[in-house]
Amino acid sequence: MKILFVGGSFDKNGGRSSSLVKKITEEIKNNGYNNITIHNGGTYDELKDYLKSVKNYNVVFWWANVPNDYQKIRNVKEINPMCMLITSKRNDNNKYAFSQLISRSLEQKANLTVEFSKANGIFNMMLFDPLGNQWYKGDNVSKCVKILMDRLTFLKNIKRQGTIKSKELVTVPEETEFFDLIKSYAEVFHTLINPDENITRFLGNSSYRCQRGFPSFKSGNYIFVSRRNVDKRYINRENFVPTYFKDNKIYYVGNNKPSVDTPVQLRLYNKLPKINYMIHAHVYIKDAKFTKLSVPCGAIEEVEEILKIIDNNGGRNKDYYAINLIGHGCIVMAERYEQLKNINYIPRIFPEVMQE
Repeated sequence: MKILFVGGSFDKNGGRSSSLVKKITEEIKNNGYNNITIHNGGTYDELKDYLKSVKNYNVVFWWANVPNDYQKIRNVKEINPMCMLITSKRNDNNKYAFSQLISRSLEQKANLTVEFSKANGIFNMMLFDPLGNQWYKGDNVSKCVKILMDRLTFLKNIKRQGTIKSKELVTVPEETEFFDLIKSYAEVFHTLINPDENITRFLGNSSYRCQRGFPSFKSGNYIFVSRRNVDKRYINRENFVPTYFKDNKIYYVGNNKPSVDTPVQLRLYNKLPKINYMIHAHVYIKDAKFTKLSVPCGAIEEVEEILKIIDNNGGRNKDYYAINLIGHGCIVMAERYEQLKNINYIPRIFPEVMQE
């Protein structure tokens, strides 16, 4: 793990170092992560150079503070979209609501964020992720860093699978009743999530529209998954992407990429023979059972978490499942679209405490 940590203040006069950055970087080293480059304060021009260097690291802590009359420098993921990004936000006297903190974290495409404030010489910190999960809250720097690095290591090691454009020509079936059901649920999900009004990107996807669910259905040899960035309030057959497995690779048909959850949903269709329809949302279902491991959108590990619940509750040959994905949302799977009606969805609590 090659780490870059940029923190402290940066201005034309040389800036100022941060005592919190000093403490945290010392603890990172104490946890055995010694391949770390640290820049704690400096000039604004130096900060520009540090931004260029992020392409050389797979983990970037970007905690740089610049005066309000300077242009903000935060576009780490534009330069290195594959890096793990950990951001920070000072929040004295709870000036910012948690929804605003999430909004800022998502805007920067952060994988983890540390909110902090200082009172009587003591730093209070909250570690959270873009799904609204709180992993630590308190004033113990050592404990916060240990949990942060453990979670970061987990996120770096999760399995994902990309999709490949196919040359096939496939017609999307007309599933009018299913499409209408999705439209009716779209506003339900949005209302339950109730995001900050400034959020333009929510819960780990590239569009606010992921607040409104991720539907898919099976027909023949293909799984038809909602495409990315589509508003589910107006969904129709043109908004679904044909996908399929071949030689352990996932292919999609057409010019639009399918949802990032496609690798998870295709595997579930393969494992559950009676299932023809799915809806994944970032809310919970009342009284549904929970998975144990919190994983982000599109992580293959979620498949085994879901199958554990299924195998312990009647097996894989049932025609309906409703499961809560801890720290993430829920998934409902059914043989007939009618079985997806009248589900009692409930909001997640933010922040959702995952570890203390």
